[in-house]
Amino acid sequence: MKYKNCNFVNIVNMETSDLSNIGSKVRKERRIKGLTQFDLSKKLGISASYLNLIESGRRTITVPLLIKIGNELGISLKDLTIESNKRLLSDVMEVLSNEVFEDLDITNQETTDFINNNPTIAKALLTLNDSYKSFRDDTQNRLEKLDVDSSIKENKSTRLPVEIVSDFLQENRNYFDSLEKKAENIRNKIYFEEGHRTIGHSLIQYLLNKHNIEVKVVATKQNEKSIKFYDENKKTLFLSSMITYTARNFHLAYQIGYFDAQKIIDDIISQNKIYSDELISLLKISLLNYFAAALLMPYDDFLENAKKYKYDVEILMHHYATSFEQITHRLTNLQRPGNEGVPFHFLKTDIAGNVSKRFSLSGIHIPRHGGSCPRWNVYIAFMNPGKIHPQISKMPDGKVYFCIARAFEKGIEKYGVPKSFVSIGLGCDIQYARELTYAEGIDLQNKNLETPIGVSCRICPRIDCQQRAFPPIDKKLKLEVGTRGVSPYSLV
Repeated sequence: MKYKNCNFVNIVNMETSDLSNIGSKVRKERRIKGLTQFDLSKKLGISASYLNLIESGRRTITVPLLIKIGNELGISLKDLTIESNKRLLSDVMEVLSNEVFEDLDITNQETTDFINNNPTIAKALLTLNDSYKSFRDDTQNRLEKLDVDSSIKENKSTRLPVEIVSDFLQENRNYFDSLEKKAENIRNKIYFEEGHRTIGHSLIQYLLNKHNIEVKVVATKQNEKSIKFYDENKKTLFLSSMITYTARNFHLAYQIGYFDAQKIIDDIISQNKIYSDELISLLKISLLNYFAAALLMPYDDFLENAKKYKYDVEILMHHYATSFEQITHRLTNLQRPGNEGVPFHFLKTDIAGNVSKRFSLSGIHIPRHGGSCPRWNVYIAFMNPGKIHPQISKMPDGKVYFCIARAFEKGIEKYGVPKSFVSIGLGCDIQYARELTYAEGIDLQNKNLETPIGVSCRICPRIDCQQRAFPPIDKKLKLEVGTRGVSPYSLV
């Protein structure tokens, strides 16, 4: 006998349980072929009642009979068996991982049993979920098209805590004068020797002398994930030896804020009427990070050097013994009334396009839900990590920005440990470009050097874009089978 599309060894080695829930698939394929139960049972040499029991899941199916069914229906045995449900299982489990279903405590086994017995209903669930996501995304895209600030006006209950914190920083222009003054006051109490190699030592001495906190740098064990741990009982701060010195200094400054800036941070939160425990914790971390940056890079001195070195991030990194991300993020804080720096926008994204940090004083709109324009240099930077990529970016509304971006690895400094790969983007309105060293030698008036970019495909009107992934939401498609333009989407 000839077996169509069959790996006999794999089929024979299947557990009986793997063959017990395929009745619904047999029924579906039979109906597609236009066969009655009587027709198929006759071809298989079994009774119609026995076939009915198999299709209803009340009888298991033997390997020889399974092979016969595969041959008669002309389909792969792999597609008939439970293996074909693996992708469906993965998709359904992704849907059920939504926090909406959190209180139901649905187990993996329950999900598996449901799919094995009801694959068609499981697919219906996926279709419904896709429709919901499409409606949600379409609504958000339309809001962003109508008003670039509309996302900030969304109901807080519909936003993730990280999005609310991002909006909070935006509303406050990412500047908190009380934290700046507190950091300046404490820095004046810390003795910093000449040279930046001693910064960590000075911070450690302050923690010990002021708060009786001992700092221990310890080797990270293979199974440990934390890079910092504060033991309140032992009054000891443990730092991993596998993190960089810049990261170590930042954690030390963060801990000083934990002890000395708590009241100020609580006041900021209470003044903004934020009461959610989860949100408060996340916002405290964000404001403690702000304090740490202000302590390591004091406002007046940092702004003076930023202007002196024309916002050269790498020079500032060496001067303050901090990282690229810390410097670029600090540059967005320089908004003290009467003593401002360049109004920058800032974003941090991973290679999949997930934006984890976003802030804009330049006026450029950064999408909150990912799906940004691939022409942005913040994504192009992934192709040549470590290098700073300048770009003149032109939005569909005609506004022009000057931006830099750099991609790099970050994480535990240990061989074999997976690291995250991120890209940082920093930019400003074109009118401020001459204040940046990265614009030297670039003809800012040359329109040919402008890169046309958009916010996202769904709200971008640039039809002639070779990197367009989706048609715009406000245009009607006109697709011609025999014709293709620069973009796969033609419009009426």
